[in-house]
Parts: sequence; structure tokens; C-alpha cells
Amino acid sequence: MKGSFHIADWEVEPQINQVRRQNHSFHLEPKVMQVLVELAAHSDEVLSKEHLIHAVWSDTFVSDDVLTRCISEIRRVLDDDARAPKIIQTIPKSGYRLIAPVVFDKAAPPKNGSSNGSTATVEAATVETPPLKTAETPRKNLAPWIVAVGVLAIAVVYFAIRATRPPVAQPGPEESYRTIPFTSYPGSQTQPAFSPDGNQVAFVWNGEGGENRNIYVKIIGSETPLQLTHDAGQDYSPTWSPDGRSIAFLRYTDTDRGIFMVPALGGAEHKVFTPTGIVEWERNALSWSPDGKRLIFSDGKSANSPSSIFELDLETGTAKAITSPPKLWDGDSGPAFSPDGKKIAFVRGSEGWVQDLYVMDAAGGEPTRLTNDGRMMASISWAADGKSIVYSSNRAGKFSLWRIPATGGTAERIGVGTEDAFGPSVSRNGDHLAYTQGSSIYGIHRLDLKAPKSAATTILSSTQQDSAPKLSPDGSRVAFQSWRSGTQEVWVAGSDGKNPERVTSFEKSLTGSPSWSPDGKQLAFDARPEGRSHIYALRLDGGQPKAVTDGDFNDILPNWSSDGKWVYFASNRGGAWQIWKAPSEGGTPQQVTKHGGFVGQESFDGKWLYFAKPDAVGLFRMPVSGGDEQKIMNQPPEAYWGYWSLTPNGIYYLNETGGKMSIEFAELDGTHPTRVHVLERGLPPFSGLSVTPDGKTLLYNDRVEAGSHITLVDGFR
Repeated sequence: MKGSFHIADWEVEPQINQVRRQNHSFHLEPKVMQVLVELAAHSDEVLSKEHLIHAVWSDTFVSDDVLTRCISEIRRVLDDDARAPKIIQTIPKSGYRLIAPVVFDKAAPPKNGSSNGSTATVEAATVETPPLKTAETPRKNLAPWIVAVGVLAIAVVYFAIRATRPPVAQPGPEESYRTIPFTSYPGSQTQPAFSPDGNQVAFVWNGEGGENRNIYVKIIGSETPLQLTHDAGQDYSPTWSPDGRSIAFLRYTDTDRGIFMVPALGGAEHKVFTPTGIVEWERNALSWSPDGKRLIFSDGKSANSPSSIFELDLETGTAKAITSPPKLWDGDSGPAFSPDGKKIAFVRGSEGWVQDLYVMDAAGGEPTRLTNDGRMMASISWAADGKSIVYSSNRAGKFSLWRIPATGGTAERIGVGTEDAFGPSVSRNGDHLAYTQGSSIYGIHRLDLKAPKSAATTILSSTQQDSAPKLSPDGSRVAFQSWRSGTQEVWVAGSDGKNPERVTSFEKSLTGSPSWSPDGKQLAFDARPEGRSHIYALRLDGGQPKAVTDGDFNDILPNWSSDGKWVYFASNRGGAWQIWKAPSEGGTPQQVTKHGGFVGQESFDGKWLYFAKPDAVGLFRMPVSGGDEQKIMNQPPEAYWGYWSLTPNGIYYLNETGGKMSIEFAELDGTHPTRVHVLERGLPPFSGLSVTPDGKTLLYNDRVEAGSHITLVDGFR
């Protein structure tokens, strides 16, 4: 479609990727424009996601999440509301429908294609919206990444538009990169870092027994790695000095933490600095400047302040903050110097799992935001020429590798890896890319508490991160969060895991942490449609989600009061994370805790509020009517703040002693603990345990690591 056309009062100009209304014009990314053009070409029809993905991305594989992001961008620019649409309507379980009037100014594609291959000419006319009908590609003819179109006119439109897109910095699937296994040892090998000459790779390995993480170096083409560190602590984030003689890394033990250096050929290590905290060290958290004079890292995080990027002067041993993230944000992490040392890229997050990529001048100044994904990022690396940045993100579901121009633009997926891909590192000569490849199986397991000797059974299991299970009050259903649809949404299934059904559709937003109302008719959850996280309530008998909270801060992890009139949640609206509560029908929130709080649950008699804290072990309680808090037990462990659940008679919780985990039961005051079930392995942190009020059934979250290894990409460019 070379000519312009109109959608409602918007003029659309595909040839220059622009939309305009009155005196205001907006630029659309090429792929976003292609989606809009395809919808306009079928303005009176429901187009399935498969149809749209094939029409726009027929030469590569993308998940549904990429398409939903394009739809969200169109809605944002055209000022459309997904909940009360005037332009694009979402048809649940089917696809999308352009419902606004369309006027083609010049030649346009035929409505349903042309069997003789000619391109029809359509006079300027308003296309009225007829009754709903579907134009869905038959599923039985689908392959996961390609669909036969058979409509030459639409193909002509597609390739005409495709010719307008700028060249991308990655090959298509027909030019797939050659990958080479670099490590394949037992356990996990992570965080690869190339030497300056590109012939060696430093990495972290937790050893054959998985006891602790040390730094190793391996020459490309050799078999045996050289172990550089032998400490009982945990080592992270190796980075090479520009002359290749030394490697800096991060370490923490039970009693200490620091930035250390060790000769690249082996020898005595020494400590150069002690940071105040540990901020995402598992995500390539240290970078050495090309002039050899500075190291950058993330530090300064506390209950009342976000983390910042710090610069360490290696001559003086002093460090200073060089970024200033917004006060109520999680902060900055994962910095990386550009090859010429003039720029610094880093990750900034409003929450730990809502992050984007930024770039700033190394000399200082305000950073520039490169992405608007609001997804987790797992390490970044500059391309050798400094013109683009490679990063790992779950922006399309599973973690994969992406590349974006350093000056901003469209991110393109790098076609390597079939499992989760983390920690990219590009060699300085630009011919190799290394990354960590691994996979995990996520499961939700069920325990029959009335038969304590019975084994746990798996009710849900996938690679799509099923987690945060919550049993309904009557025990017949389970709500959970999952990436099954390509984005994290809330799902509901039977208590046996059968018939899972997605109940939210926030598309781009991370949505999760479901909680049942006492009558089992509603779910509360957190979602981030505008970037900040807030609490929503959804009636399961129909209707749209209703916002319970709003504002320029983050509200997460809801739980209902025993009478259903209030929703408790964690919020940083006062600075540090505290438990707040708001009327379930909406209203002014009230702060509940004063000394920190993260997950709160009211007792069934409505007298006590139990809660965990984000940075402390143990469980606390305080009177609902107000009063001092009391610590009642030293479990669950730190970071496992979601692994406990109340019944009218006691508390089920996760216990960790001597590195072994088990599920235990204690009375409501935390006394008389009893072991219920011994776990085969450690569980993933955060949120993952639920019990029915009658104490008959318990669900918990599990993750089986399939191991991780380092892969090399040969001929990367």
C-alpha cells in the first residue's frame, strides 16, 4: 500500500511510517506500521494472531508478545483504549479487528485478496463496519514459524512495505549463525567475558559438586580451563583489564563482600574496594574502562534509596555515584563501558522485574532510554564497533538475545539459542559472541496434608514459568501467573491443574501475584499497564479489571482481608516498602506497617496481620487494630517472603536449615513447629506456597534447573 489512507480522523502514510491528525504527526516503527496496514486491508474482519504474524514477520519467528506490543503501540499513538476501543478491538481467543472507518485515498489491496493475482483499485470510500466475521488462517496448516498465504495481492502489499524498513544488524533465519559449545561441564557455567585479544574467555563455574562459584579462564579451542579463584565464597562478574593481565570480579561470603583482582595467568588475588551491598551480581555487574583507570558497578541500594551506578577510581580507591535514578525506583544495575570508553550502558528498573536499557555519556549527564519494554534484562554487552548493544531480555517470553542501535531504534532478535539465553559478551574484534544457555522446568506441586507420607504430585509443569499458585477458598481451583501466552498473565485452572484458562489480558504489562477474595468470586492481582505496578480486582463471572490503587509508585502482592472489605498490599509510596491496605471497592490507601513489610495476610478471625519483609528472614505479626509488631519465627529464609500461608489453626511455611529445605507447620504464635514434608531440592525464591483454609491441600512452586553452559557464536557481526 504505497498511498496514504485514513482511519477515522487519522491520516496514515505507510511510505514514511507516519500517522497524522490535524497539526500533530507521529512516527511508527516499520513493523508497527505493517501491522496497522494489514488491519486496514481487512478492516471489517477479525484477523488471527497467526495471520498477522505471518503477514508481517514471515521471514522470522516471533512470539505473540511481539505482536501485542505492536498493537499496544498503535493504540497509544492513535489514542485508543483497549477497554473501550474505537479503533482496534481485541477479540478474546481469536485476534484483532479494526473497527474504525477506513478510507483508501489511492490504490489499495483487495478486501480478501484476488485469485487472479491482480491488484484491485478501490475508489475513495468509507468502509462501514459490518457484523463480525473471521479471517483466520486454518490452524491445521500452520507450522510454528511459517504460514502459507496464497494471496498474491496481500503479498505485494507486504513486500512493498517491507522494502521501507531500515537494514537490521542481524541475519535472517536463512543466514543463521554457527554455534559452538564452549563449556559442557557438570553444574552451571555462566557470565562469559572475552579477553582483549578475543582468544580467551573468563567465566564463572560452580564446580562439579555445585558447592560455590569460582572464576575460570579457558582458551578458545582448548579443553581444560584454568581455575583462578579458590575461595569458599561466591564469585561473580569477571571483567578483563584492557592489557589482558588482570581480571576483576565480585565476591561475597557470609562475613564479607568486595571487588577483587587476580592475575589472568593465576596468582595471588587482592581486594580493591568494599561496596555497601550486593546488586544483581549474577548479571554481569562489573565493567573495566578501556583506559584501565576505572571500574563501574552498581551499589547504594537501601530500604529508602535505589541503587545507582558507581565509578571506582583505581588509583585513589574512591568511588562515586554517576547515576541518579528516580527516588522510588528499584534503581540502576549491570553497567557496561562502550569500546571507546565514551558511553556507559546500564539497566534501570522501577521494580526488579520491570527494567529497560539506558545509555549515558561516561563524562556524566542525563541518560537516554533505549527500550520501553518494562521487562527483565539479564546482562548487556556492546558490539565491537560501539554502534549497537546486545542484551538478554524476556521481552518475548523466554530470555533471548536482542540487539538495538546504541542511538535508539528497533530491537531485533538475534537468531541463536533454543533455550533461555543470558549474559551475552561480544569479543573486541567482533567475530565472536558468547552467552550462557540453559533451561528450567517450572512446576506447581500438590501435597495431600491429610496423608503426610504421600509424595507430592505435579499439577502444572512447563518451561513458561508457572508460579505464585493460590488455591481458592473451597480448594476447587488454583490461580497462578504464567508466561504461557507470551506475556505474564493470571491464569485459573482446576485444583488438579486441568483446564487452565487465562483470565487477564494486559498484553504488554507484567501481570501476576493473584489472590482470591474470601467468597471465591474475585481475584486481586498486580499489573503494570502504564509502567508503575498497581493493584486490580477482577470478577470471575465477567467484567473488566478494576483498579484498586493508582499513583506514581509501585503497589504489589495483594491479599484480601478476612471480610473481603480491604486489600492488603506492599507499596513504596512512602519510601521504603511497607504493608498498606485499601478498600476493595477503591478508595484512599492506609499505611499499616512502620518498620518494613512486603507480603501481608490477615488471620481468619480478623485480629492479626501476619507479614514478611523483603530483606529479612522470618515472619512477623501485629494487631489489625494497630500496635507494635512482633517477630514470631525465624523462617522462611530471606528472599522467600511468599513461602508461607495461614489457616485458621496455624501457619505452613518454608524452612531452610543447613542448606536443606522442608515445609513445616507451626501454631499461630509461631510455636511448636512440626516438619510436614522434606523437599528434594531448593525452591526458587519469592512467591510460591498456598494452603486451603481447611488445611487439606498445599501447593508449592518448584523449578528444576537443567544446567547451564556457555555457547560461542562464530562469525558474529
